[in-house]
Amino acid sequence: MSQEAALHGLLRREYVLSPITALAFLTLGGKQYLLAAEDTDIKIYDVVASRLCGILQVFYAQPIHGISVPPAAEDRSSSSGSGRPSRILVWGGHAVKVLPTRIVEELVCASSANGDDNTLGKASSASTALSVPEAMAPDWIFDGRISPFDDSRVVLLTAHNEVIQGRVSAEQNTLLLGRVRSPSRPILYSGNFFWVNENCVLVAAGTVFGEIVVWKCHLDSNADTNDSDRIMGINGTQESKESVGCEVLFVFSGHEGSIFGVHISPEIFTSSGDTIRLLASCSDDRTIRIWDITERSKEPTNDGNEYGAQISDARQTGFGDSIVGSMGLVNSQSRCVAMAMGHISRIWQVEIRSSGLLSRGDVVEVYSFGEDATMQKWHLKLDVGSEATSSTPKTGSPSNLIHHETFSNHNGKQIWSRDMLATENGVLIATGGGDGKIALMEHSSNYSSKTLNDSTDDAGNYQRSIQEVDISPMSLIEKCQQQNIGTDSSLSSFKHGNGKETFQSFAFITDDKLLITTRSGRLFLGSFDGITEWKELAITDAIRKTIQSYTILRSSRRAATAFIGAPNGELFYYNEASGDSLRSFHKAERKITEIICLSDTLAMSPQTRPNEGIDSYIELLVTVFGSSKAELLRLDQDRTLIQRTVIVVTDEFIVTSAAWCHNYLILGSRNGSISVFDLATNGGQAPILTIEVNIGDKVTSILPLPQQSENSPLYFLTTARDGKYRIYELLNKTGTFQLRLLHETKPPFGPLIEGSWLFDKSDDGNHDLMLCGFRGKYFVVWNATQQREVATIDCGGGHRIFDQVQIRGNPEGLRFACTKASQMKIFSQARAPHLPLKMGGHGREIKTVSASGKYVATGAEDTMIRIWELCDSIRGEQQLCCVLALEKHNTGIQKLKWSNDQYLFSSGGNEEFFVWRVTALESDVCPLGVMCEAVFPDRSEVGDLRITDFDVQCFTKDEAHDNDDIVSEESRTNPTFCISMTLSNSTVQTYLYSARQGFQLLGRRTYTGACLTQLRHLNFTDGYYPQVLTAATDGHLAVFTDIQSPADRAQDSKDTLVTKLHQSTIKSLDMRSTTTDTRTSYLVVTGGDDDAIGIVHLHRPAKKASIQYEIRNKSIVRSAHAAAVTGLGIVRLENGERDAIVVTASNDQRVKTWRLVDWQSTSLRVHLLDDQYSGVADAGDLEVVREGRIDGDQNILDREDGGKVLVAGVGIEAWDVS
Repeated sequence: MSQEAALHGLLRREYVLSPITALAFLTLGGKQYLLAAEDTDIKIYDVVASRLCGILQVFYAQPIHGISVPPAAEDRSSSSGSGRPSRILVWGGHAVKVLPTRIVEELVCASSANGDDNTLGKASSASTALSVPEAMAPDWIFDGRISPFDDSRVVLLTAHNEVIQGRVSAEQNTLLLGRVRSPSRPILYSGNFFWVNENCVLVAAGTVFGEIVVWKCHLDSNADTNDSDRIMGINGTQESKESVGCEVLFVFSGHEGSIFGVHISPEIFTSSGDTIRLLASCSDDRTIRIWDITERSKEPTNDGNEYGAQISDARQTGFGDSIVGSMGLVNSQSRCVAMAMGHISRIWQVEIRSSGLLSRGDVVEVYSFGEDATMQKWHLKLDVGSEATSSTPKTGSPSNLIHHETFSNHNGKQIWSRDMLATENGVLIATGGGDGKIALMEHSSNYSSKTLNDSTDDAGNYQRSIQEVDISPMSLIEKCQQQNIGTDSSLSSFKHGNGKETFQSFAFITDDKLLITTRSGRLFLGSFDGITEWKELAITDAIRKTIQSYTILRSSRRAATAFIGAPNGELFYYNEASGDSLRSFHKAERKITEIICLSDTLAMSPQTRPNEGIDSYIELLVTVFGSSKAELLRLDQDRTLIQRTVIVVTDEFIVTSAAWCHNYLILGSRNGSISVFDLATNGGQAPILTIEVNIGDKVTSILPLPQQSENSPLYFLTTARDGKYRIYELLNKTGTFQLRLLHETKPPFGPLIEGSWLFDKSDDGNHDLMLCGFRGKYFVVWNATQQREVATIDCGGGHRIFDQVQIRGNPEGLRFACTKASQMKIFSQARAPHLPLKMGGHGREIKTVSASGKYVATGAEDTMIRIWELCDSIRGEQQLCCVLALEKHNTGIQKLKWSNDQYLFSSGGNEEFFVWRVTALESDVCPLGVMCEAVFPDRSEVGDLRITDFDVQCFTKDEAHDNDDIVSEESRTNPTFCISMTLSNSTVQTYLYSARQGFQLLGRRTYTGACLTQLRHLNFTDGYYPQVLTAATDGHLAVFTDIQSPADRAQDSKDTLVTKLHQSTIKSLDMRSTTTDTRTSYLVVTGGDDDAIGIVHLHRPAKKASIQYEIRNKSIVRSAHAAAVTGLGIVRLENGERDAIVVTASNDQRVKTWRLVDWQSTSLRVHLLDDQYSGVADAGDLEVVREGRIDGDQNILDREDGGKVLVAGVGIEAWDVS
């Protein structure tokens, strides 16, 4: 049927999270800003303040692919009258604009004037950016540059190796494109410019077929820029004129795949006095190659100009060697000087970083950016000999390209954009990923490890760098002995007679003091407060002999005291205020195996023990070898033992962690068990509860979570070496204690989680949850509250002695010490190595989205489920803030659905189906608890089917009151669900699920050979047997009226209602129902792979009538979109439920709003209300956000009509349709 246009629109985009496709630094008034392209907009960020200043919409319906900011106008006359660039070049596809920099300045000034009132610069600046005239190039633009000599001149490089000149008119609002120059027209995948002089640009073009063309374009400053024939089309005659002024220098071959990135370096001055220019390239073959493209005064020649003939034209089709290999051309400079492979997938971009003059060593930094979402840093060691001169190229062995470091700052796949800015400390690098995240990193150009002789700890000077100090035992001893020469030292000359000296144990006493013990019983104290200092503690030979060969060293950082356990059971303490010696305070009956400072955990729970000051004592839990008894020791402020309590555990319970949790003592064991102790009548501690957690490894830390009020639930958190952290609630119901698991998830590092702590981030008592552990060879600190990485340190991996401490008052500052190859490495940082200027999301395409009031769940091809909170506007943007990331699926997510905000269901490939219990926690540390309650067990023999869709119905007592065996009396807290699912083998199967009973099969049905793609519950018979509506790849809808299957076998489809609607696959479906005393009418709206929208009125008589469905009418809107309709939602019913508002999304990147007028009648009319561009490519789903009414028990009674729509695919958008 036809569609009718309406007079008004409904859609307004509130928020977008999409890939960052271009980045550029801009200096204004001495401050650094970052311009980030996200879809059609440029977002301006204050780099120092990490703040969004404003948003400029540049194009109406074209994503931005590049931003070019010329260097500051220091040595030339600028129309701006200041040092800052006066114009910014922006392009996307064929479209290009030159924006006056004043537009950005006005927006930044407006943002600064507004201060912290959560508003951005007003729309005037954005409107100005849109009003700037848009020029159209004849081909796809790959690179563009504004001349550093004359900012009214522009050059563009297009997809067929063409350079287009342009000039900005005197009015500064019109870009006129003129002459097209090209020596040859291969298809390009990459390109890069470098301005050589006022009338010449150097061009590097990477072709689809693995070649790199390097050529010069000599620009004619007097060219007629109004020659439209040279813009719109190119015939044979025109092509011959194009080559005028083009000088091909080199054609390089050697890569075994398409060239995805090329970068021309500025001139580099080596230590031997040479001047060279390099070209870096990266490819589909995962290699990085460095080429020498220096032009020298004495060029080698070939007889008959064979070389010139070979490079006159680049290959336009087919891979393989069509020219002589670049490495072997008559010893010419056209050769590959270095090659390396480092990324695990394709490399998109590469850049040579050089300030021009190289220091001694001739090392050039190279950065690569790949499909694996990593940035990798390389050191190019140039092989420049003294015999090489500017006129004679060196032809010796090639240079070395050495991998230096890998940075994993993005999720999933793709780093699409980057920019670099020279700073006083090195280089500031910004990267933008397919996950929508912007990461900032500052790298020192002269990175090197420090040694014991370095006297400063520079963590505060290089805020985003990790400073490293390496120490060996003998160098530490020698340094301390030198310091004591000429002094009256009381250090003993006692020596260990068994083997060489090694480090034995160490611990941070405070955030700037580290205590170390050695194998011979020596103790050293390191201080890192600005100046690094070391001293050896003076201890007696008797104590040294006691602690040699074995020590347990732990600390109370709150009390700035270290505790040492000896093999004979003796316990010592060290406190700097008590002198440079160890003091004994207790002797246990056996060898000390662990010391846990419980009073440090008390400091995190001020509600605990309100009658006692936690600063007035130190409390330790001490375990000994071969005993089931542990000692609870209390020391006063003078470190005198004032109380000893024996804790008895079972023989199998080996304590590995402990903490006070709201007056209860919680112990964790080596096998994963948890035991809870309470105060006994005799004053000791008695076990009240022990649970076994099937993790197969030790509990590494226990952390009590602060209560929000006196009556708040008692929560504590545990970490374990299975890579998960868990949150429990301790319940005391009339003397019966229970532990309820509320949260269990895996952070994006592991599998070893070694510790947890809380950082008090403000005066209002809010905390950030911090986790630490190992990922491969890296030690990682993760902020679980903010969902971001704080530190990543290459220490060689886990299973080594280590300690770490957070620097006071700094959530990103830490020190980390570990042993590696008999050396001690001490790392310090004041800020995270990378700063997330903007948080991102999924790193792959989002396939499904489901909303439930406050929270939104998304599932993607990266196998992750993310739960977002829909927040209020922050500085002009509606925000989706990621609360949790759930990692359990092994395949891409197919579908997600909420049920009453308490359960989330997810499906994927390989017949994966998980049930997640969701609990709102009374905690600012982790406001949402999620745990996987059940895994679908009834898989097929092969087990490789996709669960393409499912529907869930939660039963209440009213809906199934006649079947008490199935529906529990506690249906609110332990509900029963009916789950129907479609599989990729044309099967529909239904289960009854509860936490107690698990999955119980109700029935199976089969359709035909076509794959079922959609499913919705219609009605239920006999209390809980569903009738379902399905859609398939053959374009049909099918209603299964009887899903019952008494035996576990598939039934045929003889009683199934089937109707043809689309020509091909039905990709999306939504349904709403209206009920009267006599009938139920269902509005079914579908979107198809045939670009159409289908509307069906499905009718069912009242409950007492025979169960028969009939189709009253159906309609199809052809060409509703220009591509498949992949997302669809019924927003609301209007006009007495006779009309409906529907929103659709498609792969054509359009979002449309429709009104279905009188959908229950045969005279249905469809009005198109709005048609807007969408920045979400490859749209996978659309969800209507509805808010429900809440009763007194906080149950959601129903869902009201939606006012927002979420479109998800490569990114996610929020649209207002109210």
